[in-house]
Amino acid sequence: MRYKNKIILILISTLLVSAFLGGCKKEEDKEPLSKTEFMMDTVMTIKLYDKKDEVILDKSFDRIREIEDKMSITIEDSDVSKINKNAGKNPVKVDDEVYEILTRAKYFAELTDGAYEPTIGPLVDLWNIRNEGKNNKHDIPSKEDIEKALNKVDYKKLELLEDNKVFLKEEGMKLDLGGIAKGYAADEIKKILKENGVNSAIVDLGGNIYAVGSKGQDEYWKIGIQNPQEQRGSYVGIIEVKDSSVVTSGDYERYFEVNGKRYHHIIDSKTGYPSDNELSAISIIAKSSTDSDALSTALFVLGREKSKEVLKELEDIEVLYVTKSDNIYISPGIKDRFDLNNNNFDLKINEY
Repeated sequence: MRYKNKIILILISTLLVSAFLGGCKKEEDKEPLSKTEFMMDTVMTIKLYDKKDEVILDKSFDRIREIEDKMSITIEDSDVSKINKNAGKNPVKVDDEVYEILTRAKYFAELTDGAYEPTIGPLVDLWNIRNEGKNNKHDIPSKEDIEKALNKVDYKKLELLEDNKVFLKEEGMKLDLGGIAKGYAADEIKKILKENGVNSAIVDLGGNIYAVGSKGQDEYWKIGIQNPQEQRGSYVGIIEVKDSSVVTSGDYERYFEVNGKRYHHIIDSKTGYPSDNELSAISIIAKSSTDSDALSTALFVLGREKSKEVLKELEDIEVLYVTKSDNIYISPGIKDRFDLNNNNFDLKINEY
């Protein structure tokens, strides 16, 4: 299953909970209970800092697998694959949650005028920028092929019909939920953890971070924001969050270069080419990881100024932009929770 591999955020913290109740706890009590699996075409890790129960971790990964089985574009009998196979032919009845996530996907497509585009599949397949890191052995698609693919990309031709039926109106159209499904999975895992009494956990679904509850004694989790100019592990600053999702999109995780120009994996559905504006990365902080996931793609494509109009329509969404000219713009709501620790960047407040 191809899922857009959002920028791996670095968790900046020892992530050790030190508690003293009449004496020091055993050293092993400080460590989280952790499990890692490769799912949705990426490495996923869940760490429990309280209520350390293997059964809860197993339930969580079973839920991710269930979502993948329904929404994968490479699993042949998934609902999304069935929709794609029947494009231009027949409506397909889908599971309730597939219909739900497609409804949310179409909402963001309409809100952003296609900057988030659930039918982007033909262009993603054409560019085929799937591997992490820099790939020098890659050809730029021809203008003719890009135009052909563009003609098959249009969220307005994604019909959500009665009785959970979904129809792509033209043959050759293709859904790709890589820009929203991991976020939805993170939200579902948060529900499972809360229902099972977990109040302190980190959910890392290939870089889509959900910081569940708080770290220990009502402390903020500290999440490092990757420096787009450096190798993974270097960061421009630290954002403090509680019970929130942090999702980042950028131009530096999967790309190739031709004649010094970088072509990355985030495709602009208006041009058919990788998005090309002043942004190098964008992080979205919100309670809903589903929303963060879709918006991180959409606002990256729109750029900082055009994003302002979208953000005016939303509540409780915080944004951090990193530009190619070494500026960091943050929304006013997080100005007191972001610590810039790289002197090469200038910090500015992004008013909207």
